[in-house]
Amino acid sequence: MQEAYVNINSIPTHIFTWGRWIEETISEKEIVICITGNPGLPGFYTEFAGTLQKELGDLPVWVIGHAGHDDPPEASIREVPQLSGNEELFNLDGQIRHKIAFIEKYVPSDVKIHLIGHSIGAWMILQLLENERIRSRIQKCYLLFPTVERMMESPNGWVFTKVAMPLYSVFGYIFFSFFNFLPVWLRLMLIQIYFLIFSIPRQFLGTALKYSKPSVAEKVVFLADDEMARVRGIQREIVEQNLDLLKFYYGTTDGWVPISYYDQLKKDYPKVDAQLDTKKIAHAFVLRHSQPMAVIVRDMIQQHRRG
Repeated sequence: MQEAYVNINSIPTHIFTWGRWIEETISEKEIVICITGNPGLPGFYTEFAGTLQKELGDLPVWVIGHAGHDDPPEASIREVPQLSGNEELFNLDGQIRHKIAFIEKYVPSDVKIHLIGHSIGAWMILQLLENERIRSRIQKCYLLFPTVERMMESPNGWVFTKVAMPLYSVFGYIFFSFFNFLPVWLRLMLIQIYFLIFSIPRQFLGTALKYSKPSVAEKVVFLADDEMARVRGIQREIVEQNLDLLKFYYGTTDGWVPISYYDQLKKDYPKVDAQLDTKKIAHAFVLRHSQPMAVIVRDMIQQHRRG
């Protein structure tokens, strides 16, 4: 595994790679790129991506998070712009431009991309397919637990808009600021207690600590709020025009994407390549189900390799 912060659209962006670094020659002529969900900290995806690359054997796997969701170390000379006055960098449109810039800069035009999108990353992939320069490079898209429609109407969307957002608006900045005034050891202890309660592996402690920074948390919430406003009905024209490139994978315990969304997709597009999970894998699969999900995605990719 290699990792570094690289400037994409003038924003320091944390990139993780397995197999090949982004500046190395890609002799395989195929690559796997994973666009994260929200929060877009690629550190949550290390077990999934590492297992996937090991299972595939010969394909590089890269993970890119979202602009502003992972600040570089304090000693770094690179600095993420503040949210206020730079909203266009961190909303959905800004995140899509961010992914386009990354692909165009680091993926050679003759290399085909297996593009994985998790949660809101799946919706971003649909937007990327509207860009012909990107679409022409795509081998297949794998949309995992895809929040591509009716986010606000989902059970979790209701909780976010009716409960979480009002609370964050009043107490959010104060809470995160106070939390970050605490000594690091105490912050880590509190996060570790939370992890024990919810059975989250300790390996994500460092990533969770980054997520707790006020400058990161506000951008995560800002993007989520934009998702609620923008991700409404499914974008029929995009789906219809790209059915051959799309593979959907839905959960059965997903508060963001109920099974009824899968049923409706299958009804509206009888020929769609959509699969319903049988292993009770959670929407946030990277926290507890990275390895089984990596095996599932490996099988998907193997079916769609270049001949």
